[in-house]
Amino acid sequence: MRIENYIDLSGRNGCSGLFFASGSFGLIDGEAKYTASEKDGKIVYITEKNGVRLTATFEMVGAVCVRRDVLENISEGEIVVGDLLSRFTLDGDDYNVYTQYSAWLHESTGDWQRLVTQIRTEAGSMRGCEGATPMMALENRYTGRLSVFHLMPSAQWQMGARKYPRMDKEVVVLEAGLLGRGLHFSLKSGEQIVLPEIIFYPAKNKTDLDAYKLHRYYNKTYPRKTLPVIYNSWMHCFDDLDIDDLKRQADTAQAMGFEAYMIDAGWFGNGDNWSRCVGDWEENLTSGPCGRLAELSAYVRERGMVFGLWFEPERASGASRSVREHPDFYIQSEGAWLLDFSNPLAVDFIYEKVASNIEKYSLGWVKFDFNDSIPIDPSGCAFYHYLAGQRRFIERLQQRFPEVYITNCASGGYRMDLHQAKFTNSLWISDNHSPLFGLDILRGTLKRMPTSCIERWNVQKYAESFPCSGYKGQVGVLFNCNNGTWDSITNVDASFAENFFIGGPMGFSCDLFGMPEEHKTAWKNAIAKYKEDREFFRTASAHILVDTDSICAIEYADETFSRIILQVYTKTVHAESIIIYPVLDENASYTYGDTAVQGRTLAEDGVLVNTNKEFACSRLDFFRKA
Repeated sequence: MRIENYIDLSGRNGCSGLFFASGSFGLIDGEAKYTASEKDGKIVYITEKNGVRLTATFEMVGAVCVRRDVLENISEGEIVVGDLLSRFTLDGDDYNVYTQYSAWLHESTGDWQRLVTQIRTEAGSMRGCEGATPMMALENRYTGRLSVFHLMPSAQWQMGARKYPRMDKEVVVLEAGLLGRGLHFSLKSGEQIVLPEIIFYPAKNKTDLDAYKLHRYYNKTYPRKTLPVIYNSWMHCFDDLDIDDLKRQADTAQAMGFEAYMIDAGWFGNGDNWSRCVGDWEENLTSGPCGRLAELSAYVRERGMVFGLWFEPERASGASRSVREHPDFYIQSEGAWLLDFSNPLAVDFIYEKVASNIEKYSLGWVKFDFNDSIPIDPSGCAFYHYLAGQRRFIERLQQRFPEVYITNCASGGYRMDLHQAKFTNSLWISDNHSPLFGLDILRGTLKRMPTSCIERWNVQKYAESFPCSGYKGQVGVLFNCNNGTWDSITNVDASFAENFFIGGPMGFSCDLFGMPEEHKTAWKNAIAKYKEDREFFRTASAHILVDTDSICAIEYADETFSRIILQVYTKTVHAESIIIYPVLDENASYTYGDTAVQGRTLAEDGVLVNTNKEFACSRLDFFRKA
């Protein structure tokens, strides 16, 4: 790719230049003059005006370009920043724009719109995917080529694409950076703002936006350590924690091959109303675990699994002792009490609370949730300092407890972003535990996240005595949760479930003990198979080959296409079969099943996949012949 295709230094305000910045120092727009240099494969552009220095650094890494921008106060006094956006200028004037909406139970929901005037998207709070996801793709309607932009949101962000008139012509501009609404960012002399990194690249495939380019870059730059098989208590019993029942679940988990076991919300507090004690993070001695948490931890660890607990370090109840004793550690807004992570004393406070629990209960896994937010940073800094403090908090824990596995969650997928994935082990994709809705969320998320970061959660319940066509008498059915609360249920074929729950950390949150032995055995075998494949998934990239309401085909492949796993999911279908065209090395020979075939033949003729069965999945494994 040519970086020059994305920048314009012609000096026209509003549509050229590398930045749009304003504040007490005035305006920096297209008229800015840049000095350019090249070092160690990086291209650096610098401009200075009225005591402000702006630096844009572009680095090609494989098939993507990474842009890193900095604003520095080089004056002798204090300045205030009111706008700060990185700018790109694209060729032509006729575009379609792809964005994603993100809401509870409906994360990563994307679609295309015609760019008529302007399309803008932004984060609704300090949670990077609340309301929208930090990405945008533009399709040039003349050429059909795409330009894809991913933001790594280290602050509250915005992205926008707009048409800008140049006399009687038009140009398309994309800007991304700090959310301007409420921005009043003060910088002392010598201080700087590091803007969110932007990863961008050209693409040809409108179905998946050539997401494999992002996956390959991210897997190499921020590799996952492992993809464990994990259990979480929440969807089995919510906050009704019976230690003896949880021990039975642990026995079953051990027998099935699980590696980590977590107790979710409800383990802390005083009495039945534990929600009033959020923020104190002390074991409930009168309800829930009733002081037996250390006993359960030892029981789980004796069975070869790590033990984990749920925390929500960024939120507290107004009735908690923590808020009463340290109200200055919290930001209060509309009834929400959020720990002020921009305050080092507040970070020290929560760090010690979490660290003491890790040591007390010998934790090997923590889940950090975040179920509240505020829309505007009261400090005027777009939560820049807040998110820096949140990152340092987690990094301090990792330095002290390097073996502890960290799951990042925020009301489901509100923090399913590339920045959060840098410093945690994996991310919660959604509180929607339906495999059907989950597949929709997954295929949207794969367009902007590698598969290895994404946890999948199997939530099932066995029910007896259902009439079934073709059977005499009553049969038992293994139902799947169809939302986030068990208010709705569904049922999919075992092939659908077993394929959907692989690719990242493989999670279960259900009554394992209550499953019939045949289902326990089936899942035990599926878990064993997943463990054989997970090193492949740890570095795999994904290609979405088919994406319709009735059929979705996802291909996972290593970088050299030596190993390929092709999944073809069916919902409501009317065709017996479909031809799928895998992405592979056309010059290689492959085997799948008992068949040997040339890569070029597969690319040209495809492979015939049976799609006659509803709510099922066909899997094909391709191996390059030596």
